Amino acid sequence: MPLIQALMIALSGFIVVFMMLCILWGLISLVSRIVARLQPAEVPALKLAEPEKRSQLKAEAKKPAEIYGGEIALYDVDEKTAACIMAIISDSTKIPLDHLIFKSIRALD
Repeated sequence: MPLIQALMIALSGFIVVFMMLCILWGLISLVSRIVARLQPAEVPALKLAEPEKRSQLKAEAKKPAEIYGGEIALYDVDEKTAACIMAIISDSTKIPLDHLIFKSIRALD
């Protein structure tokens, strides 16, 4: 098989694959638009509530989270090491320290 003929076969294969990918992309976008239009729009609870209850819902939404005031049980760990462990966990998980609840910290041997 001459080189030109092999290149033409390879090129036609690439074109067919590219065309099929474009057709699949079009079908997926079409189906996603149809499904998005068929799903009912979610109505927030604030719009459904009566006017006097709206202010209550807004006030409840603005309340800060309750603060956990429990004790942390430390087993073979001093307070400075426990504070470092809590800071490392907060930093590595990207969760603010006031959103984490530690119940106990134990030293592993």
